[in-house]
Amino acid sequence: MNLFYAIWADAIHHEREKNGGRGHWKIFLFCVMSLLLSLNIGALYSAILYFTGYDGPLKIVRWLIPAISGRVHDILWAIITLFIPSMIINYFFVFYKRKYRYIYRKYKFRNGRLLLIYYVLTVILLFGFSLMNKFAK
Repeated sequence: MNLFYAIWADAIHHEREKNGGRGHWKIFLFCVMSLLLSLNIGALYSAILYFTGYDGPLKIVRWLIPAISGRVHDILWAIITLFIPSMIINYFFVFYKRKYRYIYRKYKFRNGRLLLIYYVLTVILLFGFSLMNKFAK
């Protein structure tokens, strides 16, 4: 959890102090960090699929919405298995009972480096496992 909070602290400090997001930083960071966490969850699903061959999240969505197929199915899959869980995690670990105040005070600002490393690793892992899944089949 310390790494999770350190990344959030870096993001909060960066947005509030460097980008001048004094009034709108909460909603902006909630959306951006939820998107990044969604990409992490997607990378985790890709890794599970690559190493085990099990595609659990796709089976869950097919079970929940069997009549829909195509692009709408893909959008609903992303919303149900990626976006909603990441939004719930971020809300309860950062914004519930204003925990962001504690995170902001306790963790130091690393000039956005930790946030940049998190972003780059997320993208590399997601695309790496996705490509490995594509060419392994």
